[in-house]
Amino acid sequence: MREITIAEAQLTALFMQSVTYGVHMVTFAACMYTWLHRSPTASKSWVWMVTAVALFGIGTCDVAFNLYHNIMAFILYMGPGGANAVFDHSSNWVNVMRSVWLYLSALISDAVLIYRCWIVYANVRHRAIMGIATILLWLACVSFAIAIIYYLSTVGAYASIPMIPELRPFQEAFFVTTLMVNLITTGLIIRRLWKVHKCTASAFTRSRRLQTRLGYGKIILIFIESALLYTATIVVCVVVVFAGSIAAYGVTDVALEVAGIAFDLITIRIWMGVSTEQTQAFANTVTTRHSRTVKTGLSHGVHAESAPTDSTDANTLELQVVVSPDDVVEWHAKDGKP
Repeated sequence: MREITIAEAQLTALFMQSVTYGVHMVTFAACMYTWLHRSPTASKSWVWMVTAVALFGIGTCDVAFNLYHNIMAFILYMGPGGANAVFDHSSNWVNVMRSVWLYLSALISDAVLIYRCWIVYANVRHRAIMGIATILLWLACVSFAIAIIYYLSTVGAYASIPMIPELRPFQEAFFVTTLMVNLITTGLIIRRLWKVHKCTASAFTRSRRLQTRLGYGKIILIFIESALLYTATIVVCVVVVFAGSIAAYGVTDVALEVAGIAFDLITIRIWMGVSTEQTQAFANTVTTRHSRTVKTGLSHGVHAESAPTDSTDANTLELQVVVSPDDVVEWHAKDGKP
């Protein structure tokens, strides 16, 4: 069977990235709409705004550079070798800049995922160990990315990027390390949310308002469909990089856009006020908002406080918050009379 040329691979990669970029545009627009209409209890941290804008900006720049590279190869270049000669010039400034966009996007995504994991594990005793381990892996990714950009811009090789021997060790190390960061942080966050979900699954079955507010099952589902989607693309990137296949062009282009899509979906949930930290804050302030009786039970001794009610409604909600030794919050709700 005839081998696919680099020109064909680049043209296919442009199509794949264009489709994914269209999805990215939709999620980014939804993200900005949610920002403008966000819940009063939603996070006001600018980290999520900066991340969404940065990843969308990088995705836009990369798809524009990809289009220009194809125009330059198929239309503007009239020399020998045709489009393949243009794409094989690995140290071309367009190739270098597109590599910068790719690795910058991956590093930003990994950093924000580490930050998200840090927030979800607030006040957990071993959080520092988790943070230090993932940050060290992230710093290793930074060093590998710098080495790749340096060799790519100076090697002057005429071959597809996956075939350049000077780059192979650093590329393989980068994608394996970033995959480790994704697996560790995503796994820890899902574990945390699943623990909370198990504790709260039966707590709010009688209160429709609280049930929709504290839908941890939906949060877990959204997180799996977003962060794990990006992790899955990294797995495919690792496979094609180790195989030395020119399919790496299309896969890495898609991965760059999927990073933005994944964090747009997570950011939308955060700005809607239904992420883990906002929901727990809501539970802690439920007495002042709804004038209900609240009992706060701790794992070592119980301290109870009752908020004054402005009504003698027979369906007063009694809420008990229990914090276990591993900081998993448990809620118990029951209907009672004042």
